[in-house]
Amino acid sequence: MDTFCVLPWFGREIHWNQFETHCCLLPVQYDVEKIKTEMLEGGKPKECQKCWNLEQQGLQSDRQLKNSALDFYWDRDLQFIKQDARESKNGIRMLKLITSYTCNATCVSCNSNSSSSWSQLNHRANPSIAIQPTKFVDINRVKQKVNFAELKMLSLIGGEPLYEKKNFELLDHMLELGNDSVFLSMVTNGSVALTDNQKKILSKFKNVNFCVSIDGIGPVFEYLRFPLKWSTLLENLKFFRQVTDNVSANYTLSNLNILYHNQTVEWFEQNKIPYSNNPIYGPVWLQPRSLPQSVKQHLEKILSTVDFDTYIGSTHTDRDQIYWEECLKQIAKQDAAKGIKWQDYLPELKELI
Repeated sequence: MDTFCVLPWFGREIHWNQFETHCCLLPVQYDVEKIKTEMLEGGKPKECQKCWNLEQQGLQSDRQLKNSALDFYWDRDLQFIKQDARESKNGIRMLKLITSYTCNATCVSCNSNSSSSWSQLNHRANPSIAIQPTKFVDINRVKQKVNFAELKMLSLIGGEPLYEKKNFELLDHMLELGNDSVFLSMVTNGSVALTDNQKKILSKFKNVNFCVSIDGIGPVFEYLRFPLKWSTLLENLKFFRQVTDNVSANYTLSNLNILYHNQTVEWFEQNKIPYSNNPIYGPVWLQPRSLPQSVKQHLEKILSTVDFDTYIGSTHTDRDQIYWEECLKQIAKQDAAKGIKWQDYLPELKELI
């Protein structure tokens, strides 16, 4: 098995708060040179365990996805990319840019560090909590690290990237450099209606992907990504498909939506939307397995064996129950601030507990 991954050599993720990493799945502290050496020797760096776990289950990992993507969009075989890495002929070709935390949603799994709406909500609930000032990534600093003319893949993330107007200024810069062939991915919650000028800018790029965050359908979506509306998402999906054939979904799996896993996957398949399944690892109280035993017993009956073993596991521990109780406390606080009740959106889960 080849354990090579393009990200340590050719990938970078840069945040508006100046945090930087080669991969979002790596621990905060890591030695990239050590990871490179191990990979080139055919080893499996422990820092990359999240990908190894998925591959062991027969699921496609982020490592495999990124390898295939750079191979395709660079139009360069992976074996030659790997040889470039061996010869230190590398530079940033895949950039994930979290340009600001400006966002119009207060998702359950998010917080005020990643969403301006969460910051405002926390302030309304407790005026002693200051609203974080909105900042945009220092683009001049990024330009010193990244040659935008040579980028093969650019992913804009938020916050909500389509809600952040300065992202379109950055896209104009890309067009001025003549790089209209970059694979442009907008990771969006699907709730923002684009202006005519924004549509015009996007239409100039030859390879656009809208990766829409969808964690459930109908009320499940509306609870997990409050206060967004499912009907608005459906309307925007129609427009996205007018702009590009490349519309996909980012599906975050937690203990709050795993009961609805089958119907969510069925909806993806019916609508021909490829999706990336991302089980939550932290906070632990949102992990899929952090559930009462009674719910797990029901899940074992309705989920496939592979899904159950992957996301839940056969062993129930006291810790799982403790984490579930913590989940109830945390979402009760969230619900109080939002003026909603999770039971109204997830009645099937309520019945099981």
